[in-house]
Amino acid sequence: MVERTVARRGQRGGRPSRGNAQEPVERILDTATRLFASRGFAGTSIDQVAALCGAGKDTIYRRFPSKVALFEGVVEQARSRALARLQQLAPVDGGAMERVKRLLRTFLSINMEPELIALKRITFSEAVVFEKSGPVPSQPDPFMARLVETVAAAQAEGRLRAGDPAAIAAHLIHSLVSIPTADAMLGGTVYHEPEALDRHFEAVWEWLMKGVAAPE
Repeated sequence: MVERTVARRGQRGGRPSRGNAQEPVERILDTATRLFASRGFAGTSIDQVAALCGAGKDTIYRRFPSKVALFEGVVEQARSRALARLQQLAPVDGGAMERVKRLLRTFLSINMEPELIALKRITFSEAVVFEKSGPVPSQPDPFMARLVETVAAAQAEGRLRAGDPAAIAAHLIHSLVSIPTADAMLGGTVYHEPEALDRHFEAVWEWLMKGVAAPE
């Protein structure tokens, strides 16, 4: 589809209009996010994105040469916005352990937002994963780096036991976040209400901090 579009663009000739050339990428990505989230990867087309955001198809293809590239742009925008929210967190009163808890609770809230759940569902279950030529390269994760640093600070304060802070951070995320996000990705509503998510987080946090073994 991309090759045919490029050919048609070459046949038209001429330069894009000034309005199209200045079309904000953010508006294209915002529109694509809504469509991917509501219709899935297979049910979304470049034509639909162009029609709803008011940009020409040529404008979109100049920035995103395929639907996969557009989806990747949507995911990267969502990731950037999530990281920006985490970086804007207000200072937390108390020590490093309180900061660890706040980071994890915010991370859970962000990951449970409906559009992010929908994008994750696409990434794991739809055709976009089959159009990759190889494994997705790992990227620096500022959130994980911040969490690992805070876990290490809690260890230094004697609030967490010794051990690899990166491994501890990874297990904390998995324990607190994976169950509700997996439920939501599969269409469940167990953790749909904020109160249910709060109960889950507080219960698991208590188990992690105090253990679940019965006292002898």
